[in-house]
Amino acid sequence: MDAKVHGNTKKAADMALARREISRDSHKAVHEGKITLAEARERGHDRGPGYTGQASSGQDETRTGPRSASVVGTYCLCGCGEITRGGRFKPGHDARLHGELKRNLQNDPLLRNERYSDAQRRYAVERGLADPEVLLEEERDG
Repeated sequence: MDAKVHGNTKKAADMALARREISRDSHKAVHEGKITLAEARERGHDRGPGYTGQASSGQDETRTGPRSASVVGTYCLCGCGEITRGGRFKPGHDARLHGELKRNLQNDPLLRNERYSDAQRRYAVERGLADPEVLLEEERDG
């Protein structure tokens, strides 16, 4: 290929590298005009321009099912009932719980309301919103 690369393509390759969508080797190859940005994105972050498409070991094999099938989530800690994509919260819901805890700690400093779970009380202690007294005795000791 070795063609002159447009400035916007170089800029897009820089952003793709920053977002970890492409590897450093692919980034360099795009800047040199050896591969296209689309090819670099197809190869992903773990594979450079020398990738042949054949897996060398079990670790390099690609996923066969949809991404959602391989991601196991948990329920959001804020109590909304939505499922996360691996973390404790949906995006923005940590701020929701933080604000709610701050407001309710004024009236109920020990968070004894049945609305709060043990995990939410632990979160309040982790963030410095509440003292360890809000935790159950077993959790405070251990």
